[in-house]
Amino acid sequence: MPITFKDLENFLTVSQSKTLSEASEKLDMAQPSLSLGIKKLETEMKESLFIRSREGIKLTPQGKILLPLAEEAMRVLSQIQGEKSNMRFRIGCHASVGMFILGDFLKLMHKRAPKIDFQIINGSSNEINKMVAQGEVDFAVVMNPLAIQGLITRFIGEDDVYVWESKDKYQERLIVNPEMIQANSILSRWRNAPKDRIEVKNLELAASLIFSGAGVGILPSQVVKSQRLSLKRVPQTPSFKDKLALVCYPEMIRSKEGKLIFEALKESFKA
Repeated sequence: MPITFKDLENFLTVSQSKTLSEASEKLDMAQPSLSLGIKKLETEMKESLFIRSREGIKLTPQGKILLPLAEEAMRVLSQIQGEKSNMRFRIGCHASVGMFILGDFLKLMHKRAPKIDFQIINGSSNEINKMVAQGEVDFAVVMNPLAIQGLITRFIGEDDVYVWESKDKYQERLIVNPEMIQANSILSRWRNAPKDRIEVKNLELAASLIFSGAGVGILPSQVVKSQRLSLKRVPQTPSFKDKLALVCYPEMIRSKEGKLIFEALKESFKA
């Protein structure tokens, strides 16, 4: 039997759900019927589209290839039927990266494709990088990307991580996120680093504490710039050069909308 738009609708709904039960509720159909429909689509495609496990349902690599094609097919159907249906893309990044890139990105997309909707997903760059590989994020903006087979990685700029202080500094404590690879690299080369420390995982809060004079701290330059804080680099201290990259599957930029998003993200980084 040929593949129908209903088959694609079922496929998309399952891909956006954690379980078949959740998808069947969204579609208002019996779970066994949905399961048979998915099996029929897999038979027609001669590919397995989903991995079923105790953790839920995930797309196989073949399913990830079908996903943007099915979304495009449903978008065209909506246009033919005269329905207004906004496409939705998931953008992943560290919250600190988002602060200096997403404002300009959303402004560009409002001008070029205002009908596209977005979901912003935050996490560490490594976490977001892995989420792209698992199909949980469509486009990622990450620092120092992981080498993951099958993903497109485009470097769009660099940022320097320095040791900062304010003119109102009243003590020599070190303010640092101990989970930052960049910070650990700097500390391994900084012989006279303060031994007393304040550990802060949120970089914006760390920047505020440094500005208040609570100590010296390790921060990316873009965080300092985005916070508009008057901080100065501590002389004769080590630094670390970050590399900022866009990461996605090749299929994501085959559509007109995907290309627009990819280009807008590239343009939104200002060194």
